[in-house]
Amino acid sequence: MQGPYGRIGAMTSPSDVLGRAVPTRDTARGGRLVGYAAVLSLLLAGCSFEAESTSPSAGPTLLDGGEEVPPSADDDASAPEHSVDFPQTPAGEATQEVVETLNASAETTAEDWEDRLHEDVTAEVSAEDLAQTLNLNIRPAGPWRAVDYQGEDYEAVTVIESETTQLELHLRIDEEDQLIQTLFFADPQAAAEPAEGFEEIHQRLEDLPGDVSALVVEDGEHLLQINPDEPAPLASVSKLYVMLALADAVEAGEADWTDPMELTEELRSLPSGTLQDQPEGYTTIIADVAQRMIEVSDNTGTDMLIDYLGREAVEDAVAEAGHHNPELIQPYLTTRELFQLRWGHPELGEDWEDLEVDERREVLAELEDEPLELDYRDVSGEDVDLSIDWFASATDIAVLLDELEDRAEDQPELHTYMGANPGLVSPVEEPWWESLVFKGGGLPGVVTGAWQAVDAEGATRTVVILAHHEDSELGEERAEIFQLAQDALIIGTESEQAQQQAEDDEDDDADTP
Repeated sequence: MQGPYGRIGAMTSPSDVLGRAVPTRDTARGGRLVGYAAVLSLLLAGCSFEAESTSPSAGPTLLDGGEEVPPSADDDASAPEHSVDFPQTPAGEATQEVVETLNASAETTAEDWEDRLHEDVTAEVSAEDLAQTLNLNIRPAGPWRAVDYQGEDYEAVTVIESETTQLELHLRIDEEDQLIQTLFFADPQAAAEPAEGFEEIHQRLEDLPGDVSALVVEDGEHLLQINPDEPAPLASVSKLYVMLALADAVEAGEADWTDPMELTEELRSLPSGTLQDQPEGYTTIIADVAQRMIEVSDNTGTDMLIDYLGREAVEDAVAEAGHHNPELIQPYLTTRELFQLRWGHPELGEDWEDLEVDERREVLAELEDEPLELDYRDVSGEDVDLSIDWFASATDIAVLLDELEDRAEDQPELHTYMGANPGLVSPVEEPWWESLVFKGGGLPGVVTGAWQAVDAEGATRTVVILAHHEDSELGEERAEIFQLAQDALIIGTESEQAQQQAEDDEDDDADTP
């Protein structure tokens, strides 16, 4: 249901089960790398490797924050020799220390990280949890050898490999305090080529395996459409309906962004996200939960909000947003219920698509008291089942984004919460927009994304792509889909011209002796 990495996301791993977008080889310019990587799952969403495995069993895992990582006191003398020389820059030195920590003979500890993580990181995950995750999920696949390094002074992308797998290590150092501000591990993916126009985007989307619904709208004019009115599984893009219900509750005075929320065991779901790792009784405020729901596709946070608002309120929001057939998305599932129906109690999920709405509600009543006895290792990225999901058309989602933009006129917080992760595969030169909101998603066989950019005068361009395939995880197509979405945002704009000029300047510099 996003990425980076997303249990209910978009991956070929447990994280693929609700929450991520696309890792990128480009580093962010002056911003947090996580935003450009469109990653929907924090590091604690879990990368999980077995030493004998041939590939990661979880998608990219993200840690957003930090400072320089110290070398371990127990560096393993048998660690492999790297194929690259780490530069003597803050990013180069920190990257080398991270790799040395992964290869040390002794496990890493919280003390190794406590003085090296930016407050943005520790606000999401403790040094103790980070150390535990590295010890359980990354270090066992080592030793790791750096085979490629690309970076600048304060940010870098390094390809590391072991005998069984390969990962990209993304790292960014805060220039002011020299702490690690971004750190995540991602599956290496070949970058997709940018498209040169909407005709090419249209053709490449139609060439994808499976079914695609797509819509690009600029101020009411359709610039591209492929099956825009066909219902399709949404995965975590569905969380936009929860955000709309929340905005309506705030507008009606029934909720406030600062209202407290408490995590209970009954609301705990699986990753993506971070709230699932908090203890029972953990309290925060609605604004924090709402931003996590969008930025890192937090499944537990989503379920907390549905519980707070009531399922009926979310279903009302679906109807009020103009969904062409609201019964397709009724009853509105929590992420926990999806996991239970798909993997925890699949016998209850049989024939789900053939059940009437009242019959589905009866099934959910049977699930209500069932404990969640799953973890991310139980959720297979190869288990493609398109029948249990949230359904809408590309047109429905475009209208939903318009509704949210209308609410943002009186609730500007929405731009903050929905724009924290822009869902871009690489930085955009001179973005034409003033605000950009994004929600991505994925389940096995499903990759989805929805973007809306608005300039200072209120001109709007909306991009929605919903792809699904009954017999494929669509993992290899993810980079292509998100590249084409970014192209659709900038083609024909000043940003496209600036991008081309920057590329021409780079070519000129490369040709200069």
